[in-house]
Amino acid sequence: MTTIATARNKVVTDDPEAGDVMVYIGWTGPTDDPRVRRAISTRYLPISAYQECLDWAVAIADQMSHPLYVVPINHDDILHTGRWTPYADMLATLTDQERGELRQTAIATCCEIMRDCDEWHVRANAHDILTQLKVIHHD
Repeated sequence: MTTIATARNKVVTDDPEAGDVMVYIGWTGPTDDPRVRRAISTRYLPISAYQECLDWAVAIADQMSHPLYVVPINHDDILHTGRWTPYADMLATLTDQERGELRQTAIATCCEIMRDCDEWHVRANAHDILTQLKVIHHD
């Protein structure tokens, strides 16, 4: 764990590891009750945005009353914690038509990635997803 001291605050982070796929910034903020703090975080971003997130957290840390945390996460964090349960619950409520529309959006997005992305590993991931969705068959 690395702690970066700023003039009035600090940013706490772990260096990204090989299996990390996403990153977010977390901090605490006030509520209506001054004795209670609430957890706040940015949206999840691809791990490629780690340095950008770290730079932003360091730049804004002195404006915050508590430390900021830049948190890289991997597949185990996603699959074995309750962090993604709200998303799974939302997906479970979709109708057949909504699931079909979401599938078509995922397929179109992966096809665009395979066509337009310059990074081979991102294209390979899109190919794997299309194979799992049985859009690409290896016969």
